[in-house]
Amino acid sequence: MKDAGRKASLFPGGTVSEDPRLSASNRALKGIRVIDMSRVLAGPFCGAILGDLGAEVIKVEDAGEGDELRAWPPHKEGESPAFVVNNRNKRGIAVDLKAPEGTEIVRRLAGNADVLIENFRTGTMEKFGLGYESLAAGNPKLVYCSISAFGRTGPRADEAGYESLMQAFSGAMSITGEPDSQPVRCGPSFLDLATGTFCALGIISALFHRAQSGLGQRVDGSLLETAISMLNYQAEGYLLTGNVPKPLGSAHPSLCPYRNYRCRDGRWIFLAGANDRLWKRVAAVLGLSAMAEDPRYATNPDRVKHRAEVDAAVEKAVALFDREPLLQQLEKAGAPAAPVNTMDQVLNDKQILALPIIQRMVHPRLGDIPVVGFPLQFSRLQPVINRSAPLHGEHTDEILSSIGYSVDEITRLQGKQVIR
Repeated sequence: MKDAGRKASLFPGGTVSEDPRLSASNRALKGIRVIDMSRVLAGPFCGAILGDLGAEVIKVEDAGEGDELRAWPPHKEGESPAFVVNNRNKRGIAVDLKAPEGTEIVRRLAGNADVLIENFRTGTMEKFGLGYESLAAGNPKLVYCSISAFGRTGPRADEAGYESLMQAFSGAMSITGEPDSQPVRCGPSFLDLATGTFCALGIISALFHRAQSGLGQRVDGSLLETAISMLNYQAEGYLLTGNVPKPLGSAHPSLCPYRNYRCRDGRWIFLAGANDRLWKRVAAVLGLSAMAEDPRYATNPDRVKHRAEVDAAVEKAVALFDREPLLQQLEKAGAPAAPVNTMDQVLNDKQILALPIIQRMVHPRLGDIPVVGFPLQFSRLQPVINRSAPLHGEHTDEILSSIGYSVDEITRLQGKQVIR
């Protein structure tokens, strides 16, 4: 953060500058240099996580249009929120990789880097002469992270993929949506973001291994493997029992009642009768105590078996209440429930305001803006946003100068449109 004194409210108990967790020596990845050659979401999110933890991250973009994430609406003064949030804590350089001088720039950057992140289609970096084997020959300590759609082996290894395509292919889309309706894309880009998170974990693990062995290594992540991992108990359920899960809307395949219900005022709540004890509490508030004592609905496996009857009864009962009074009664009874918030409601909720997840950064065009930050808190560390997402090619001259390019060389490369 460029203006620590004005961000005191983000850190209870003192200003940013007074918080001992924010000392430069307390940055977990201080001294680690990352070359982020990725575009769109999974790779950039991975780089942002490493930047939050103190790494120096250099984002390498195409000298033409740059990262396509810049074009994602909505825009504010020409800036995409998707680009702004996923490229925080990075400096930016714009390079034409199709030009030999452009690939030489990346080679020199990688020569004294600790990490390189890329998510080009499998084989593209090798065509540029920037594959792992080539770069590791000159820098054996390099941790080289590749992110792909289908992984680097198998019949689909060379295919490109996007979030929604992979939600469809992986089966995730088949269990999302209402029963007997069309498959639905999960709202958040959970495969991209989870892949970026897993890759950050993989990179940090490789750096820890390097500290012991002295050698870097390749780290491979894919949206497909992330999807199977995130399908977790549903995938394991098929592997062990042959059960093919189906979409249940907001409901849970193993719990009942555990879904959204609509109140009399038209607003929605989520009820979590996640076990027999909580079911009895929910039933008492809704006037369904007799049903809770019925042997057909007494245990969770029984309720799952008779899901249609339970849901119908709970749905009818909830429809007799307005949302806020019902939530108050459920809270008093110790029955878990939550309002189904819209984005504006949750981001202005007192609980969110009490947490440091929304931070501030100073953007060269947008000024002092809020930005979604790192979701973990530590007792001795504090991930921070020290730098805004870069403008296209904002730091090209500065970065090239730092790796030995003269002013004349930089001017020549600009004239040839190798750099921006």
